[in-house]
Amino acid sequence: MKKFRSNLSCFYIPELELTTIQLSEEESKHAIKALRLKIGDYVLLTNGQGTLAQAQIVDNHIKHTVLQIEEMEIVPPNENRLHIALSILQHADRFEWFVEKAVELGIAEITPILCTRTEKKHINTERIKKIAISALKQSRQAYLPKINEAETFTHFIQNCGSINKAIAMCEGNRIVLSQWMQTINKNELTVVIGPEGDFTEQEAEFALTHGFVPIQLGNSILRSETAAVYVAAVSRFLF
Repeated sequence: MKKFRSNLSCFYIPELELTTIQLSEEESKHAIKALRLKIGDYVLLTNGQGTLAQAQIVDNHIKHTVLQIEEMEIVPPNENRLHIALSILQHADRFEWFVEKAVELGIAEITPILCTRTEKKHINTERIKKIAISALKQSRQAYLPKINEAETFTHFIQNCGSINKAIAMCEGNRIVLSQWMQTINKNELTVVIGPEGDFTEQEAEFALTHGFVPIQLGNSILRSETAAVYVAAVSRFLF
């Protein structure tokens, strides 16, 4: 990556095709009123699709701040794509915490799933996407992960096209996550993590019959959201 100026405030701009960019009213207010940026200050821009840019403020209007792009870089995508399917959790803030940390760790895709023991049956996907964008800006990432709509466990398992796929289980014969990751073609991998109370025996068996490898995440019993972040962290470390 280019050595853009350090500690620049980062803004998410889906379209980075022009040399002059106007921030939305919300982002303009944040830049000028909250961050107290002024004409001549530099910011970092990301489109979440691999492009980073350094831009200078040329008009600090509180409702439509204007930026002039000076440098741009196309960041190559990570060849190793991690997709985590995590059960919707009883407390929304825990799933949101997972999304925030997963984005910071460079995850490629997230799918909320509905399992037999999933207590809460709905998730606010739009809010999840906003949290992902916020984490993208905070961590100055070039790529925004794909956030899918929630689907049932059965549908996800049946339609998972990943060559390397695993299901985190609390019991049974399992391989340690790091050992599994070091024995596979790492270009694309999917890990499924269940709700509070884990998967049912029927769900675990269903996944195994569809080619999912049973994995364990250590000797401790982790919360679902912690397990998901652990998977993302191990993937980031190994790949």
